[in-house]
Amino acid sequence: MGLFLILWLGVPHFLCGSGDNPIQALEKRVVEHTLRNGMKALILERRSAPLVSFEMMYRAGGVDEISGRTGLAHLFEHMMFKGSKTVGTKDYAKEKPLLDQIEMIAQETRTEEGKGKSGDQKKIQDLKSQMEKLQKEAAQWAVPEEFDEIYQKEGAEGLNAFTGKDMTGFVVSLPSNKWELWPILESDRMRNPVLRDFYKERDVVMEERRMRYEDSPQGVLWENFISAAYRAHPYSFPTIGWSSDIQKLTGQDAEEFFKSHYAPNNAVVAIVGDVDANQVIERLERYFAEIPPQPQPPQFITQEPSQAGERRLTVQFESEPSLLLGFHKPNPPDREDLVMLVIARILSGGRSSRFQKKIVQKGIAVSAWASNGEPGERYPNLIVFGGSPRKPHVNEDLESAIEEELEKLKSEPVSEKELKKIQNGLESEMIHEIESNKGIASGLAYYQTVLGDWRYPLKILEQIPTVTPQEIQQAAKKYFITGNRIVAFLERELQ
Repeated sequence: MGLFLILWLGVPHFLCGSGDNPIQALEKRVVEHTLRNGMKALILERRSAPLVSFEMMYRAGGVDEISGRTGLAHLFEHMMFKGSKTVGTKDYAKEKPLLDQIEMIAQETRTEEGKGKSGDQKKIQDLKSQMEKLQKEAAQWAVPEEFDEIYQKEGAEGLNAFTGKDMTGFVVSLPSNKWELWPILESDRMRNPVLRDFYKERDVVMEERRMRYEDSPQGVLWENFISAAYRAHPYSFPTIGWSSDIQKLTGQDAEEFFKSHYAPNNAVVAIVGDVDANQVIERLERYFAEIPPQPQPPQFITQEPSQAGERRLTVQFESEPSLLLGFHKPNPPDREDLVMLVIARILSGGRSSRFQKKIVQKGIAVSAWASNGEPGERYPNLIVFGGSPRKPHVNEDLESAIEEELEKLKSEPVSEKELKKIQNGLESEMIHEIESNKGIASGLAYYQTVLGDWRYPLKILEQIPTVTPQEIQQAAKKYFITGNRIVAFLERELQ
């Protein structure tokens, strides 16, 4: 919850009239519209600057993948920038036969490689040579980066995309006199995406994985920690995918994933800025309404069983030590998720937090932090504590210091003064920190997509002051127990 909640609830204050609070103001001014194909639009007119921010979000992330096909959502995020039948090509009629041949060879290569040691290695090499030749031929018909260039020529800012456990998002901001470019381009790539350069982009993702996870000490630690926390649930899959899966993904895999997950009835768009809501709705109907909906993919998600005891692991890497310590807990909108948000702030919310005063300022650690709602929010998740010890202290010392603070939450009620300070601080950040169209659009799209209600953070804003010291004690006693704990140490490699 942390990032999106704080980023978004930092924006509503500018909407308030003299008699309105932020919640009432947003609920009055956000215009909701659902197209007949199921696509949901959330529109907020904000005339403070001649800019419009867009966030298109699909309920498709790492949690929607299956074993053997991990990384598809992230890879498709890359592919959505490759264009369509009209953008990114000099002549699609001449390009398509080459792309089809490339895909046939890719399927044949995967089949042969799947035989393992009994596979015909000469045939595999011949197929790869054919693939390379066809890719060069297909490249003659492609127009690289054309999708990006069209946006940039019209003054776009912040063109980007991201994939998480629960969703995939595409963002951009445009001058208000150019905003109609967005529905034109986005409806085109929703309707007619072309997976050109798929296998080259797959190699790009492999390199990204090596840099962010395999060659990064914190990446290695986090990936192993999450895999230990989830034994059955697909939250255990890295969003970028496992290396062995990425190497075997084909264009056909991506097309099948696209058809079932990137349909209009699985999408939410938030549009915030200098626009007229009625005109926006008219354009959305014009460009998107004829794109057919698709049957929603079945959600056969394995429920994570309760832990039968503590899970502890050590990751060895040539790096300074650090640790992660987590506990399973409910996801929103469960009341206990809100209580855990408050606990995270008590422990690491600013310079006066308990971790800062009792751990960092005492020289036990370089850093110590808490994060609620990892690694996603559609399903039960974790509250995670982490940090890096300061020499001569080691991971065991930092773990003991964190555990000591968790035990205090169980044995000593949080004072009303401290709790009120945390509650006021959260409310202040949520209302005042961010004042951008992009921040509002991100929150609207995220909470509608992931939790089914863009108003959810507004409800949190009302509920934060109602959290009691007794609830904090009860939650700490219930969840901060040895049998529910996952601990991961990052230690320097043994010589």
